[in-house]
Amino acid sequence: MSAGGRPILTPTYLQNHTVGVAGQQDVIWNPLYDSISYPSAGQLLFSFYANPQGQGTSSTPGAGAVAKSIYDTNLQIGNQLTAGNEFYMIGSESLFFPGVSNAALPSTVLPGRVNLPTTVGYFVNDVFSVGVGGIKTLTVGTDRKYIQDGPLNLFPPATRLAMVAALAEVSATGTGAGIEVTYAAWSGETYTVVPIYLQSNQNWTLTVQFAALIPTPSLQIGRLMDRMRGYLVRQAT
Repeated sequence: MSAGGRPILTPTYLQNHTVGVAGQQDVIWNPLYDSISYPSAGQLLFSFYANPQGQGTSSTPGAGAVAKSIYDTNLQIGNQLTAGNEFYMIGSESLFFPGVSNAALPSTVLPGRVNLPTTVGYFVNDVFSVGVGGIKTLTVGTDRKYIQDGPLNLFPPATRLAMVAALAEVSATGTGAGIEVTYAAWSGETYTVVPIYLQSNQNWTLTVQFAALIPTPSLQIGRLMDRMRGYLVRQAT
């Protein structure tokens, strides 16, 4: 029964969600994520989760040439979880951000607010070009593949920017300029998987492989991000 539309919380239900009881586990929604710079010339193979915090190179916009941090990944060791942590995976997302790099913020990397006919649509073209390629492969252990599917636009992000924009005309002669506001994201049903329960210190790899180099039409560096949607099961201390 419920009161005013709200469920009645029994002592047994509350006990199942007690925080910080030593020797017990608790469960939180905590997707695993990692991000990698996407070179303007493209790249054949991207290996996610191989470089944890403190290793590799950050792809966070404006961060500079520093090691990865919480802004890049939430893994503490490469390709596995630390002792006492397990992960129940239910889905997979890929996110692509055009025109961002660790050297500059997005608004300073792509062509500025004034656009010529030759620069119109760069954002959309970058998103489309990268999204029509790539095969994502999740392997647990040495050879058990739980995802091997593509292209990348089959793995849309769960959230995206919603917007309405007005565009000033850009001269067709190539001599005029205008203001362009464009945005695109892969969209559709969130990619779900038959749940995968990753144990502590169990090794996995997640790669995105392209058959050929796919340069960004904007000729700018992008940022490719992976999110393993699921629950973190952790040991209370």
